[in-house]
Parts: sequence; structure tokens; C-alpha cells
Amino acid sequence: MAYNTLAGGTCLDDIELLRNDETYMDALGAQRIPDPTTAGDFTRRFYESDIGALMDSINTVRQKMWKKGMSRSQRAEAILDVDGTVALTTGECKQGMELSDNGIWAYHPLLISLANT
Repeated sequence: MAYNTLAGGTCLDDIELLRNDETYMDALGAQRIPDPTTAGDFTRRFYESDIGALMDSINTVRQKMWKKGMSRSQRAEAILDVDGTVALTTGECKQGMELSDNGIWAYHPLLISLANT
């Protein structure tokens, strides 16, 4: 689903187009990916606590990697990669949606990652 978004998909239905694109599948190294119905069912099974547990697991491993996998000089400086974008949505009534500068309903996610890793 992350690759769907990175490839320009705006909804789960866009997975259907991509899963039939040979070049896309080769780029992922995948023989097949789930159809949109299966992907949607999968995402609806998660609760906020599940996402929090996943983030905690990633952060625990990241801290171990910093301590054991990076030298002291590599840990001396953190380089943050920060990016924001306007994400189009069709849900005018959803919480957090606003009209963007060009009059489309959207939200503005801020993405921050540690570029050193």
C-alpha cells in the first residue's frame, strides 16, 4: 500500500491498475500483490494501539542499531529529512480536511525521517 502511494495512487482501487502493470511488479520484485478488496480488509484490522506497537518496535530496533551498528562519530550528528505535501482527498466531511490554495479538499501531512539511517 505504501508503494501504491509512492507510485501516485490516491486510493486502494489504484492498486488494481498497478498490480496489472508488469514494469511496476518487476520494480517491486513481486509476482503478485493483493487486490484492493483484500488490501482494504487488511488495513481495517488495525487499531491505533497496533500502529503504536509497530512504531515502538521500529524505534527499539533503531536505537539498538544506532548503538551497535553506527560508530560514535556517525551518531554525533542527526540529519532530518523533512517534507510536506498537500494530499488530495474526496472526503469533505472528514476531520482535518480543508480547502487548499487551489480549491481542492485536502490535508497536509508532514513527513519526518532520520536521513542517517
